[in-house]
Amino acid sequence: MTQEPIDDTECPACGHGNISGADTCDECGATLVVEAIQDQESAALQTSLLRLGPRHPECVEMTATLSEVIEKLQKRNVGCVLVTGHGEELVGIFSERDVLYRVAGLIDQAESIPVESLMTPRPSTLRPSNPISHALHLMAVHGFRHIPLVDDDGRPVGVVSLRDIVEFMSRGVDTA
Repeated sequence: MTQEPIDDTECPACGHGNISGADTCDECGATLVVEAIQDQESAALQTSLLRLGPRHPECVEMTATLSEVIEKLQKRNVGCVLVTGHGEELVGIFSERDVLYRVAGLIDQAESIPVESLMTPRPSTLRPSNPISHALHLMAVHGFRHIPLVDDDGRPVGVVSLRDIVEFMSRGVDTA
């Protein structure tokens, strides 16, 4: 494969518009010279998670009750809630799947059970700059439907879902 400059000035990692002929992105520093890729799907999988437009994370503290978390899932129409510690760092995730598998028989106590006792602790995370392929790998290997995105301090900055990736990929294929 030969190395060719990207035809347009949009950075494949962050989407920033750059001056034509630039070798690196002014915004994120990513290279604008890539190996020529014939397969559009393969190229799309190397695109940054930022291009998915990750949703703002719905977060709760560890002490939030089960009923508060379920109410947030319903009202915000989201598939997961991120659980944060005292420094706002990510400590867990609680998803609609947890409601199905962990909550049965506990609904009478939902007002008093802290989410900390039912969440998945220390969830796998990615950075927004990671490629989509990393998220798909984690989802496939572990059966995840949601991947929290965190900053360098471990604080949640977004969430991507399998649905986000499928919609992005279908848009890319349809516009080819």
